[in-house]
Amino acid sequence: MDTLNDLPIQVTWLEISIFVISIVLIFTVFNYTVLNDSDEQPVNFEIPVPKQCDPEWKGELLEQPGIKVSGSSAIQCYCPANGRLLGLVNPSTPEGIDRAIAKAKEAQIKWAKTTFKQRRKVLKTLLKYILDNQEAIATVACLDSGKTKIDASLGEILVTVEKLKWTIQHGEKALKPERRPTNLLMMYKYNDVRWEALGVLAACISWK
Repeated sequence: MDTLNDLPIQVTWLEISIFVISIVLIFTVFNYTVLNDSDEQPVNFEIPVPKQCDPEWKGELLEQPGIKVSGSSAIQCYCPANGRLLGLVNPSTPEGIDRAIAKAKEAQIKWAKTTFKQRRKVLKTLLKYILDNQEAIATVACLDSGKTKIDASLGEILVTVEKLKWTIQHGEKALKPERRPTNLLMMYKYNDVRWEALGVLAACISWK
């Protein structure tokens, strides 16, 4: 009798389980279709890895590391961890900065007209590149700042990847126009919040 009494409950739970599994499968297929649209597949591209990332590379070891080079306007780059010379960089001129800003403003006009679907493809491309080249990226971060590989992996790779993943999954919804409530005196009006790109910006920051 106990078995017969339990039978309806068992059948009910079986039906619920089948229903839940079906919902999960439908959601998974839908999610895969949306996030893996053929038009949004990441593009494969390569950037030459600096020779300094080679474990066998032995650069000049500076006795007194500094960014200034005697008799030159070039900026001297070195690894803070061991004082090893990484190379020289010529500082930008005011004219060069103006040209860079002009190019960025021109590119922004075209970028502002893209859909989020097109932007998501760019974000997926960046995400794929970072995951495929995280060893080289972490090495560059270590050489540039003197931090350890663990710090670089957590502070550079993990943080950037998580930001990209969140924007890929939630960015389109987060950037949609929003209706905001008004008050009694302004009831004949309505409030909308619209997210629009500001274009090229300049910022003075405390780190490089």
